Amino acid sequence: MTDDIVARLRQTHWNGCNCVGCEAADEIERLRAERDEARRGLCYEVAAWVAGFKHSTHEAESRAEAERRGWDCFKEETDGK
Repeated sequence: MTDDIVARLRQTHWNGCNCVGCEAADEIERLRAERDEARRGLCYEVAAWVAGFKHSTHEAESRAEAERRGWDCFKEETDGK
């Protein structure tokens, strides 16, 4: 997303820059990852509860629950975001 605040914070900086803007971008990325992990966990638990199996992983149902909530927490993590 070109309008992403992380991209805007980093756009004029180099790799390894430790300015306040880059530190803020690092913190935003960390918090987003933590949020997505929590969302995935909730979706897995809801799917397991619906299926009647506690602590079971049901990938399709979990993804459907995330979609129902409007969350993109199952997006590809290989893009570095």
